[in-house]
Amino acid sequence: MRVEYRVLGPLEVLHDGAPVVVPAGRCRVLLATLLLRANEFVPTAEIVERLWDGTPPTRDRARKTVHMIVTRLRQALGPASCVRTGTGGYAAVVEPGQLDLLRFRAHLNAGEHAAATALWRGPVLANVSSESLHRDAVPALAEERLTALELRVGADLARGLAAELVPELRVLTTQHPLREVFWAQLVLALHRGGQQADALAVYQEVAVLLEEQLGVPPGRELREAQRQVLAGEVPGPAVVRHQVPRQLPTALPHFVGRESELDRLDAGAPIAVIHGSGGVGKTSLAVQWAHRVAPRFPDGQLYADLRGFDPTGAPVNPAGAARDFLLALGVPADEIPLGTEEMFGSYRAVLSRRRVLVLLDNVRDLAQVRPLLPGGTRSLAVITSRNRLPGLVSEGAFALDVLDSGESMELFRGRVGADRVAAEPAAAARLVQLCAGLPLALAVVAARAMLDQHPLGMLVEELEFAALDALDTDDPLTSVRAVFSWTFGCLSPAAARLFVLLGLHPGPDVTEPAATSLLGAAALEALDELVRYSLINCQHDRYRLHDLMRSYAAEEAAARLSAGECSDARQRIFDHLLHSALAAVAKPDPLRQPITTSPPAPGAVVLTFGTTTDADRWFASERAVFGSAVAAAGEAGFDGHVWRTVWAIRHFLLATGRWREGERLQRLAIAAAERAGDLEGQCRARRGLVSFLVPEQEFEEAEQQLRAAVALDSLRGDRIGLSNDLRGLAYLLGRQGKYTDALEPLARALDVATESGDQIELASVAASLGFVHNELGSHAEAAVWAVRARDLFLELVPDERDTVVASNRDTLGSIYRALGQHADAEANYLRSAELQGALSYRHYQADTLVRLADLKQEQGSLDAARGHYLAALEIYDDLGFAKADDVRELLARLS
Repeated sequence: MRVEYRVLGPLEVLHDGAPVVVPAGRCRVLLATLLLRANEFVPTAEIVERLWDGTPPTRDRARKTVHMIVTRLRQALGPASCVRTGTGGYAAVVEPGQLDLLRFRAHLNAGEHAAATALWRGPVLANVSSESLHRDAVPALAEERLTALELRVGADLARGLAAELVPELRVLTTQHPLREVFWAQLVLALHRGGQQADALAVYQEVAVLLEEQLGVPPGRELREAQRQVLAGEVPGPAVVRHQVPRQLPTALPHFVGRESELDRLDAGAPIAVIHGSGGVGKTSLAVQWAHRVAPRFPDGQLYADLRGFDPTGAPVNPAGAARDFLLALGVPADEIPLGTEEMFGSYRAVLSRRRVLVLLDNVRDLAQVRPLLPGGTRSLAVITSRNRLPGLVSEGAFALDVLDSGESMELFRGRVGADRVAAEPAAAARLVQLCAGLPLALAVVAARAMLDQHPLGMLVEELEFAALDALDTDDPLTSVRAVFSWTFGCLSPAAARLFVLLGLHPGPDVTEPAATSLLGAAALEALDELVRYSLINCQHDRYRLHDLMRSYAAEEAAARLSAGECSDARQRIFDHLLHSALAAVAKPDPLRQPITTSPPAPGAVVLTFGTTTDADRWFASERAVFGSAVAAAGEAGFDGHVWRTVWAIRHFLLATGRWREGERLQRLAIAAAERAGDLEGQCRARRGLVSFLVPEQEFEEAEQQLRAAVALDSLRGDRIGLSNDLRGLAYLLGRQGKYTDALEPLARALDVATESGDQIELASVAASLGFVHNELGSHAEAAVWAVRARDLFLELVPDERDTVVASNRDTLGSIYRALGQHADAEANYLRSAELQGALSYRHYQADTLVRLADLKQEQGSLDAARGHYLAALEIYDDLGFAKADDVRELLARLS
């Protein structure tokens, strides 16, 4: 059963895709009121005010009528009913994916503005008649939509759309004439679409409007848009400032008890440790409290699942977590120290100056968590672990026990409804007892009770019979595993099969395409069923098993699947990741030399990507999965997948500055290729390792790896690979300032590439020669090579959308600038900036804009120079790069 509730337009309820008729009048008002505050109990008195628009009948009559309306609404919705009764009120209890309003907000939090705005179908609750609802609640939602539209249009401008946005923005400015952001975006869209005169006319139009209507001049955003038009700036990405990190998971809608533990957390110890057995509710408590006190930490909340007890993956490396935290806090990638201890020191120093709540979940031991503790006294850390972590703290540590019988019953009642518990109090009490006070078990049993709608007494009999002697033991974990087994037995064949197959997935979470690769077309319905039975959680379209549930799934996989079935399933999931990564990396890097690989296994889903942004967003969302998958593939004997997958994700790791992570994975790739005796894999993995060693200035080992690759490629007779190795040596020498020495390997590379006849490699060697000669001051010679590279690249990629092509255009700009050919220099700088903006390396785009500004300043075009400096400054500020301060100095001197 799939139920969906919609409020972003006319009120709608869908059951398995078919509309459910919601009676007009007060039934709709009631359902709308509850859905707008989903998973929150609304007091009866407030519902009365809403149902009668502030003029209710007598109190007793009103409450009786409300009860009748609730009954009628439940009857109308049938199996799709989400209305639950609580003490003094009612609630609409829904999963995040069931309500369009919750999905809308989740998309916004994830920066997915287009997906968020696409959910709106018209005016909010257009078919619900309630003056107070449309007066008090709907306007705030309309404002959320407009903000989302502003963000979506800004993102469209950032990815290069311009003229396409003009019709929509003209409608928006007509509908919302005093909303300056839409006017500013219209000015920019016209400007970037080549309609500068129209853009300035629009600015004058809104300036007059604001003066006549409000008596105020245009605001900062409008003035900035006008400045860009007047300065003739290169269209650059829209500026989206760093936000304060808000990484907390969603709090549970049903949270009961734990008052004394919440009080202990309120005491304010700088480090709090919640320890206890698996499934006892440590994470739920920590998340609940973190949301409650989030306003006390205005600089944000950080969260990391350190996977200390994940049965299918190694614990998270604290260095990787620290780096992710620094990026989330706005520290630029190029300012994060490369040394592990230096990076931890930088992390603690940043937190010492801010008020941040750090939630470190599922910690394994002291060694893993100690480097992630904040420095100073302004920030606070909350830690959950199955271990006691002795020696870390004293006053801030406590053990979390199971819920007592009263709290367990309160939790169960909140999920299944007070009416059902009141109808069968003894059976409800026995179900609660069988769950041994474990919230995880209670959630699973309650989900089963809600879905099956059998008498609670029947469920008691089933559970007791299924588990027999496994229940009523002193070990609560025995009870929770018995509950898993009992619930697993009632799943449909497809859902049960998927649950077992998820025991083979490397984790930490799974997407619908990955699940489809495991199971087939029935995966989405199977995932929904697992969510309904609380066997898996879903947040932002990603599904995650509790680590106890993952252990149980892995055991079931070992017991129920043959060795061949396990191997085939792993093949499909590894193929899904590998071939999707190959498709993603082709967006920014189409000229990259392809690798040999077998076609994906039948059933493996291979994703496609429309833009580089889409590809990079996917890489970012799957990064943790890739880390686990590479290790899992090696352990399972899929060595070919190891080095090929690492080869495919190298671009993303380089673009985001993840040097240590890339180094670790490349070393796994080398080991896998060596185990398999795969010489191609060894060469590519060694070259890949060099790309991460050079930024760390580990030049000696980088040279050793390249010379080993040279020897192997010579042995293999791979001329393209050998030329690539030699270009790597030249690059390595150039990074050390040894440009004269770099000419020798490039000369050899040119000979080898010429013999191979490969045009991509010939163009790449020519581009390298142009760069090196330019650095040596041989500008005329450099121009010959860079122009040759440009012409070859144009034949290979007519739209020039490739990182190497963009870099060569930048080199040409510098060459022509040195030769005094300023028009050619400006044209190539502009083209490079345009290409870099469409690819992944925005900091390179800013570098090019600075060089272009320098050129315009040399020519005496100070306004144009200022415009390019400002465009570069916006990018550096957006990325948090320290180079922004240098640009500010250049601007100050310019004025």
